[in-house]
Amino acid sequence: MAERAPAEPRILLVRLDGLGDTLACIPALEGLRRAYPGAAFGAVLSPANIDVFSQRVEHAFAYEAAHSENADRARVERDIRDAKFTHALVATEEVAGYALARCSGAPRRAGFWHRFEKPLKSLWQYAQLTDRVYRPAAWIARPEHEAQALYRLALAFGAPAPAPADSAAMRAWLPVDASALTHKSALGVQIGVKLTSDGWGPSAIAALCGAALRASDLQVLTLLAAPADQGLAHAVMEHLDGDVRARARRAQSDGLPSWLRDLDTLAALIAPDSGAAHAAGMLGVPVIDLFGKTRFDQLSRQWRPWAAPSACLVKPQAAAGVAENFGAQVGAQLAHLRALDPRARA
Repeated sequence: MAERAPAEPRILLVRLDGLGDTLACIPALEGLRRAYPGAAFGAVLSPANIDVFSQRVEHAFAYEAAHSENADRARVERDIRDAKFTHALVATEEVAGYALARCSGAPRRAGFWHRFEKPLKSLWQYAQLTDRVYRPAAWIARPEHEAQALYRLALAFGAPAPAPADSAAMRAWLPVDASALTHKSALGVQIGVKLTSDGWGPSAIAALCGAALRASDLQVLTLLAAPADQGLAHAVMEHLDGDVRARARRAQSDGLPSWLRDLDTLAALIAPDSGAAHAAGMLGVPVIDLFGKTRFDQLSRQWRPWAAPSACLVKPQAAAGVAENFGAQVGAQLAHLRALDPRARA
């Protein structure tokens, strides 16, 4: 007989991967909160993501096994044990994630295993967990959404089905104003190196931005970029047509919470498949998610934005006139998505 969960469990999320991977855990956290309204939550995250959650996650532990000194790792492991978690959600397939869940002392530990598709790894995974959830080891043609896969871990601990997908609930897990569900007027574009694939330079990206802004009927263009991409954002700004440049600004975020608040000011977002698209989805910001042609069907099924109105499109190869035509297509699609925006109806 399965062990009965306590009335107010202490739940540890272990996710040591990138930003999009971490954001995909939010439905699982929300499902567990609904199952156990008095639960306390903690998370072990990569240092880059340590500020991603709101105060709903009371204990956040930064852990980077590959680059931490032994003493630092021992200190984090001790702090995790001292927090006395009752449940650990191993939302990663990294060996360190399973080990952290085990050393936390949590009596129940849910995570993925591959049955006997990878015999040695599967047996080791099985031994680390009390609640094992099967996930294929190999790439499949029609994968489930990452958030749904992670939600199966929460189901093992009693979360209700189906996985929640309302943006008002998702955004409460992020460090933004949970009540700021107001309609906005700026079109955002996340500038990053992924946008430069298939021959797209600053000029083509600027043409895409301008055409999308005009077709969307929005008034302001906001360029967002990580510190490493600020040079590209500056070059795109320089290539904007004069009428668009007069309505454009570059967001100057000083950390992950600030960047999330910048995203939250937008009426809609255009982004390459990246953390920005997933963050916008959780915030309820309508988003166009741009993918490459390779494995588009699989990747867009697994990594499309979760809660907001969204569309996944293939970014075409750059050529004369392509950026303008594709930008007009994107802008028209954005107008359709914005009509579905619950913030507008609010």
